[in-house]
Amino acid sequence: MKIEKVKMRDRERTKSKILKAVGNVIEQHGTGKVGVNLIARTAGVNKVLIYRYFESVDGLMEQYVKSGEYTSTTSTDYIENIPPLAPEERSKALTSLMHTFMNDLLERKATRDLLRWEIGTGKSMLSDARNQIATRILDKIGNLPNYNDTSALVSFLSASIYFMTISTDYREKMIDIDLHSDEGWKRIEKVIERIIMDIHN
Repeated sequence: MKIEKVKMRDRERTKSKILKAVGNVIEQHGTGKVGVNLIARTAGVNKVLIYRYFESVDGLMEQYVKSGEYTSTTSTDYIENIPPLAPEERSKALTSLMHTFMNDLLERKATRDLLRWEIGTGKSMLSDARNQIATRILDKIGNLPNYNDTSALVSFLSASIYFMTISTDYREKMIDIDLHSDEGWKRIEKVIERIIMDIHN
């Protein structure tokens, strides 16, 4: 029994190394270089293990999206730690989710690069993985009390966050919002909070 636990721990540690390596490869070499050989070399593992644990590069990328390496809000731990919420607590939880998601994208260039690649190639597999995760999160948070289409609200806010965070790699400002300053992003945080609170009330 003890040997099995050690094997399981080693397996999870190796999978985590491989998933971290995906982000490192994207950040250092771009999405065009994502492949089994370079990921295995970066992770310091035999490439056979990538096929054993993830079956294919597509399977690996799907797991990367579902891991906390992509954004913390897509991790199993994040979802499982959302407590049961009373209706009046949902707007605060939703605001926190959007703020965390935005800050993750600002901090993780690899995730922004992957989003750009996905949009450019039309790889729906990554979108499908994100949609499954978002559905699980929204099921846990629940609809806002006075608004029964919270998924449309989250879709709209997420798309806005995607575009604005990706824009930080290309431009300094959006209208008069400085995309490279804390002050600029605080303004966006306040708008997100205001939208959610206004709909909640």
